[in-house]
Amino acid sequence: DVTLVDRSTGSTSSGRTCLYRQVDGTFLNVASQLDGGKWLVGLNTDPERSVGHLCARSRHTSNLKYIIKQIADGNCTIITRSRIRVTLNYPCIGDQTEVEIPKFALNDVYVGETSPTRLSYLELTIDDIPTDKQKSSGFLISTGSGSTAWGYHVNALDFYRTEQISAILNQLGFLNKKMNNSDISRLMNRFNDSFIFSADEKRMKYITREALQNNVFKAENTQGYAKNITVRSLCWNGKIVMDGIQRKFNFDDGVIAKFSINDQDSINSIQFCRLACFEIVISDNYEQITDWQIL
Repeated sequence: DVTLVDRSTGSTSSGRTCLYRQVDGTFLNVASQLDGGKWLVGLNTDPERSVGHLCARSRHTSNLKYIIKQIADGNCTIITRSRIRVTLNYPCIGDQTEVEIPKFALNDVYVGETSPTRLSYLELTIDDIPTDKQKSSGFLISTGSGSTAWGYHVNALDFYRTEQISAILNQLGFLNKKMNNSDISRLMNRFNDSFIFSADEKRMKYITREALQNNVFKAENTQGYAKNITVRSLCWNGKIVMDGIQRKFNFDDGVIAKFSINDQDSINSIQFCRLACFEIVISDNYEQITDWQIL
């Protein structure tokens, strides 16, 4: 019982299993639109342009029969993946209109100006931390699934910068030996990997990108983890962008957005025990597969 997925709408008619062949961007698009009880199988058809973290490795994309048999035989592990819920509050004269976005972000959400050359002006309330007004290149909120994506690369050090840091530490007397290239690579990888967290965690990673620092804007809280985040727009032409370019919403001056992670919004994916990087997304009320037909 397999149906093709309409990429633009995510509609799957009455089929139980949703099959698509593309890269991670399409996977995120369809995953945000899944109806309850649907299964999503991802096959990376363009490994030269996409790593395909959420898809089957390229060497398995032509062997669909084997993939389905592995699932039917139980050679897989279920992974719960948290998603970000977004609620927008539009201030009106004498009242406010609250709109809950019906889709969810599996990886990350960008909040800020549409133009990358204009500073984003935002008022942030993060858990119990006092409200802070910041100017920056935008505000990024990530799930554990997204901690290997944009959120990872925003923080990641390259070899050159790690080498410069180690040289400064050596000059200041904090190191008792000069680090060789292998040591620098180990330090770089350890630092970068520290930002990766579990896909099922019920907290979000937040990052203020290139925060403006001067006598007016201190931006002391630019990074951390939170369960609830509220952002008020002070932007000229703001946008909220969910999972890259999949979902965009206006976020102009005065609009308030609330971000949270809830148990009922989580989805589950299947990862093969022997085929790393293969993912199937299913609804939170999944059933054990017993009636797959091998094509």
